[in-house]
Amino acid sequence: MSIAWVAPEPSYRSYLQVRSLLSMLVLAAIVGVAWYTGVYPTHVLPLWAAGAIWAALTIFFSLFFAARRFQFTAYARTDEGIHLKQGALFRKIRAVPLNRIQHVEYKHSFLERLFGIARLAMYTAGSGGADLTIPGLDPEFAMQLKNELLTTIANEPTEDTQANE
Repeated sequence: MSIAWVAPEPSYRSYLQVRSLLSMLVLAAIVGVAWYTGVYPTHVLPLWAAGAIWAALTIFFSLFFAARRFQFTAYARTDEGIHLKQGALFRKIRAVPLNRIQHVEYKHSFLERLFGIARLAMYTAGSGGADLTIPGLDPEFAMQLKNELLTTIANEPTEDTQANE
């Protein structure tokens, strides 16, 4: 069986880059507050060296790592289930069988709205959180896919129905 993988929306790459940059800005703010309050150990690592390391890490995570993460993210819907492959360094492919999905959630954070993307989270029985979350979807397509999955789930024959036949 061949799986037809679909890449996320192109704006998902920019979303990953901005999210990485925001995380690095939080780190810079923590170091800045530590320096301002006198907690920062300038005798161990001068502030200019910390800034240079921060700049290098910011460029690496915002440009290279986010782009690789986007490049290796894709999803697919088959007759049996939903598949997701991800990984910038370590690749993983996950699948959730359609007959195991109990709940589908549409997620659309503030930052995702700015980039015009959304996520779909799928939950199965006995799990503590989302079993599979497909990122970088067009919001209209995400709602359409959610409705299709819910229709498929609702029309799935239950074990009680099969036992009575």
